[in-house]
Amino acid sequence: MKNKISAFVIIVSLLITGIFLTQVQAANNFFSEIKLIIQVYQIIRNEYIEEVQPSRLIEGAIRGMVQSLKDPHSTWLNAEEWKEWNVEKEGEFGGLGITIGIRNHSITIISPFEDTPASRAGLKAGDKIIKINGESTEGMSLDEVASKLRGKVGTQVNITIKREGVEKPLEYTITRALIKLPNIKKRILNKNIGYIKIIGFTNENTSRDLEDALTFLKKQGIKSLILDLRNNPGGLLSQAVSVADEFLSSGIIVSIKGRDVSKNQVYSAHPGGKATKIPLVVLINRGSASASEIVAGAIKDHKRGVLVGTRTFGKGTVQNVTPLENGGALWLTTARYYTPSGICIDGRGIEPDLIIKPFTPTTEEKKAIDKLKSSSVLREFLLNNPQWENKDLTPLIKRLNEEENIKVDEEILKRVLREEDNNKENDIFNDNQLVHAIQLINSLQILQGKSQVNND
Repeated sequence: MKNKISAFVIIVSLLITGIFLTQVQAANNFFSEIKLIIQVYQIIRNEYIEEVQPSRLIEGAIRGMVQSLKDPHSTWLNAEEWKEWNVEKEGEFGGLGITIGIRNHSITIISPFEDTPASRAGLKAGDKIIKINGESTEGMSLDEVASKLRGKVGTQVNITIKREGVEKPLEYTITRALIKLPNIKKRILNKNIGYIKIIGFTNENTSRDLEDALTFLKKQGIKSLILDLRNNPGGLLSQAVSVADEFLSSGIIVSIKGRDVSKNQVYSAHPGGKATKIPLVVLINRGSASASEIVAGAIKDHKRGVLVGTRTFGKGTVQNVTPLENGGALWLTTARYYTPSGICIDGRGIEPDLIIKPFTPTTEEKKAIDKLKSSSVLREFLLNNPQWENKDLTPLIKRLNEEENIKVDEEILKRVLREEDNNKENDIFNDNQLVHAIQLINSLQILQGKSQVNND
């Protein structure tokens, strides 16, 4: 018996000793590595050709640690950058009106916000920013690019873009403006189709504003709904879950899985949403990312609505922000999110049920469009015919050809007339994806009506 007790004591002692030695070794390795950092810090402070502020060296070390992760969504924000981010979160900031990310090692526009200097200049989701004011962006972090794009309201910035399918780089000189972003835009189409566009999920009032919009549209007697998530770069996870919950009455919305299994989370829908039964079409494109992909993925997997447009951006990771003592913050990727079907869409995006590409003019069509926008004949026509939609455009096409040598077909002419006239209601007919969504809604309503008649 004594021998067994002695053996047990020896084994326990060895385990404790092993754990202690492991901890000591780990601590020694840690202090050895920290010692190396301190050594380099001291050498630079004492021997570099110019005096360097200690805070600059510390910040550089932190940035280096984060950049070594090679994760485009993990970043260190100094006090000034963190302050700017919080201003942006409140929905009002200075800049161009774009969200950027890294795709295939290039600084890429995730989406231009609607009605901002960027969208008005013609920047598109997927455009790669290769230069800013003549300086190459190669090797720049997202923070560095963002700080160069921002500036005082009214100042200009020149950016060089590489666009897929366009051989030569494109140059844009854009004037910075105060960017004010609403959460929601709503309207009624074709008398009974509700339309809601969610601009982004960065504001904590997004889901509340959606509720208000749904209440308003339902009071107007809408029979179906189009939810527009195009060029929505995402934002807060909580808001994405709350928005999806308005359209689903049960089931998983999204799952969050990280390295620490104990922190994994599953978010589910609850009964009582304001739009759980209304026929639904969701518009998505390459500019739909992150939180907007959570909403689109949940709706698609539960077959709650039809997704129309093009494949989304594919950002399927979750970031947590930790404010630090010096006024800055660490933005760190801590988990991946998974759609209800268990798919992580990071780098792959969400495919629509119905692929509809936006209108993209050919080189010749673009030249014709540019000429039409400066045409005095076209301006005269609009002045005399403000309600032109039902007019025969053959005489106008003839005049443009004979007087200004502009050769154009009727569809391109109509597109420019809609852009240039004062009737903003007809602009939707230039939106190829939205037009198809309306047609799909109308078809669903017809089928639903026939089904009700047959059931009677």
